[in-house]
Parts: sequence; C-alpha cells; structure tokens
Amino acid sequence: MDKREIIEVMSRRTCCIKEAKDAFEEFLSAARKTLFRGEKIHLKGIGTLYVKMRKERRVRNPKTREIMKIKPKRVIRFKPSEIPIEN
Repeated sequence: MDKREIIEVMSRRTCCIKEAKDAFEEFLSAARKTLFRGEKIHLKGIGTLYVKMRKERRVRNPKTREIMKIKPKRVIRFKPSEIPIEN
C-alpha cells in the first residue's frame, strides 16, 4: 500500500480527497518533527517508530580496496507490536 492508496482509503471516511490528503500530510509532518526531537511514536496495534544512533564504522570500497570511514548517523527504526494481525 502506498501513499496514494492510503489517502484513497481515508477519503472514504472524510468524503473528500483533499481533506484526507491534508490530514495525512499533517500526520507525516507531526511524525517527522517528533522523530527529529528523538521521541518515540507509539501506534497501538501496529508498532513503534523510534530513532537510533548508528555507530561509526569502517568499510572497504570494493573497486579501489580503499578503507573508508562512515560517520555515525541517526536512523529510523520500527518495532512491530506483539498483537497478532486479525484477518
């Protein structure tokens, strides 16, 4: 399911595609801001989105065999909830 399909499903409830699109964009904006601040997003029955710091690491370029250093960075992680999905 992609963004367009999610908006279509939401529009069935709001009866307007524009309202559904605005609501979804607002949700994404709030989620980005929350994750940027380092806070978790708990979606009951779905899972949790959180930010984790990836350590600095060294890798080898396969073409030149040169060892490169990759800086530490923040990455978004998702942990699914333990509640089984019902059909």
